[in-house]
Amino acid sequence: SRFDLPRRHMYSHVDVREYLHAKGVRIYGIEIMENAAPIMRYDRETGVVQFPFDRESSGAAFIFGNEGQGLSAKQREICDEYLFIPQHRGGTADGGGSASMNVACAAAVVLQAYCTWAGYSDASLEGEKFLAT
Repeated sequence: SRFDLPRRHMYSHVDVREYLHAKGVRIYGIEIMENAAPIMRYDRETGVVQFPFDRESSGAAFIFGNEGQGLSAKQREICDEYLFIPQHRGGTADGGGSASMNVACAAAVVLQAYCTWAGYSDASLEGEKFLAT
C-alpha cells in the first residue's frame, strides 16, 4: 500500500476532467462496450504485444464502473476513450461463466498492463517480499 500519494478532492466529474486535461492526462473508461479497445493485443505470429495507450499524453487516469451496471452516465461523459479487458471462456457450450470481472481484479489487470507499457521498473525484492521504498 502507498499512503504518501497526493490526493485532491473534486466536486464534480467535469472538475475532474478539466483538472486532468490541464495536466495532459488522458481519461480511460474501463467498460465492455462496442467502441472500446482491448487493453492489449498479442500477435501470435510476431510475438508482439500492442497496447492502446497514448504516448502523446503525459499520463493516464482510469475510471472503473460498478461490477453490475458499469460506468455511470456522468463517468462516461468525461472519458476520452474506452478500454476493456478481454475475457476468454472455457468450459461447456452452455456457459457457466460471468459477464463481468470484480472491479479490484479489473484494476489490477489494467494497471499492470499500463505499467508494462509505460516501462515502469519492477520493485526491488528482498527474499520473498517486494521492498516498500
